[in-house]
Amino acid sequence: MNNRSGLLPALTAIILFIVLESLSIVLVMESGVVQRFRIMGALRNTQAWVWTRTSNISHFFQYRTENERLAAENLMLQQQLAEARIALQSVDSCFSDADFSYIGAHVIKNTVNQQRNQLILDRGSRDGVEPGMGVVTPCGAVGIVSAVSPRYCYVISMLGTGQTVSAKLAGSGAFGPMSWPGTDPDQMLLQEIPVHIQAAPGDTVLTSGFSTIFPPDIPLGSVVESKVSKGSSQELTIRLFEEFRALHYVYIVKNNHRQELESLYESVP
Repeated sequence: MNNRSGLLPALTAIILFIVLESLSIVLVMESGVVQRFRIMGALRNTQAWVWTRTSNISHFFQYRTENERLAAENLMLQQQLAEARIALQSVDSCFSDADFSYIGAHVIKNTVNQQRNQLILDRGSRDGVEPGMGVVTPCGAVGIVSAVSPRYCYVISMLGTGQTVSAKLAGSGAFGPMSWPGTDPDQMLLQEIPVHIQAAPGDTVLTSGFSTIFPPDIPLGSVVESKVSKGSSQELTIRLFEEFRALHYVYIVKNNHRQELESLYESVP
C-alpha cells in the first residue's frame, strides 16, 4: 500500500514536468524569431537523425531481397549468353558450342578447409538437377554435382585434391588442367602449359570449354607467377576471382547435349 502511495506522486511529478517543459518551449518560440528558429532547427536535426537510423535499419533488412534480385538478374544474363551462342551457331555452321542452360541455387553448406571440400545446394531432382552437372558463378567454376535428392544436391568443390577443370590463357589460348594444391583456397595451379607460351602476371585465365561440364570462357582467375615444370612445360599459380569463403548464390549448369556428346565419346574405340 505504501509503495503505491509513493509511486503516484512520482508519476504526477514527471507528467507535470513534461507539461511545464512543453509550455516553456512554446512560450520561448512565441517570444522571438531567433528562439523559434533555433528550436525548430534542433527538432529538424533530431528528426533527420531518426530518419537516417530508420533508413539504415530498413536497408539492412532489405539486403537479402536485393541479393535475391541480383542473383535473378545474373541468371537471366547467363540464359541470354547461352541464347547468343546458339545464334552464333546459326550464323556460322562451322562454329561449335554446346547449348547450356542454368538453374539458380543457394548455398546452404560450404567447406574450404578440408582436403576434399563440398557444398550443399537447395536444388534437387525436382528442379532438373542431375549428377555430373557443373556449378559456376560469374567469377569461376565452383564444383560438380555428385549426388541428388528431390530438394537438394551435393557438390564436390573445385577446392578438392584430385578435382580439375580444363582452363586456358585468354591471350594465347594455351590450355591445361587446373587443380587445387590443397593449401590456399584463393589459389590453384594451371599445369601443362608449353614453356614457349608467354604468361605474364595479371593474365586472365578462362574455362576452355573442352568438356561437357563447364561452358567456355568463364573467368577463373589471373596469373600470379610461373615456373618450369618437368622441363617441357610450365606450371602457373592462379589467383582465383571467386571468393569461396563467401559463396551464397551459384548456378547449376545443364549441357543440353551432354548425353549425345558422351555417347559419341564412348563409341570411339
